[in-house]
Amino acid sequence: MRAQTALFSRQYRAALRDHFLGTGEAALARAYELGRTAIDRRLGLVPILRAHQDAIQAVLRPTHPTNETLKRLMAAEDFLTEVLSSFEMTYRGYMALLEDHRPPHHERRSSHKRHDRHTRRSNDPRRSKP
Repeated sequence: MRAQTALFSRQYRAALRDHFLGTGEAALARAYELGRTAIDRRLGLVPILRAHQDAIQAVLRPTHPTNETLKRLMAAEDFLTEVLSSFEMTYRGYMALLEDHRPPHHERRSSHKRHDRHTRRSNDPRRSKP
């Protein structure tokens, strides 16, 4: 999981830099895809927020903002992370609940095959009624 989080963080940082450089809709589409990637990897909000914090710091360091500005920005990020931590706990509990009630992988695959066979049969023109 740490490797996935580290990879996501690097991808996030690169996408945010591109956004700051003005790549417009392409950068926003990349941001959307990063969100989907986070969902697929089941990262949750806190790892996304950490990736955002790391990216912001990496982007702002070379611009030499004042120390007070950086302190306030980091304090605001910490505050937001804390606010969303209860959401994160609820989200993880919800995802665990879904996993507990999901049929085993081989059963899901079997049901998909049955569905596919049924769909092919019902769409088969040879089986259509005159």
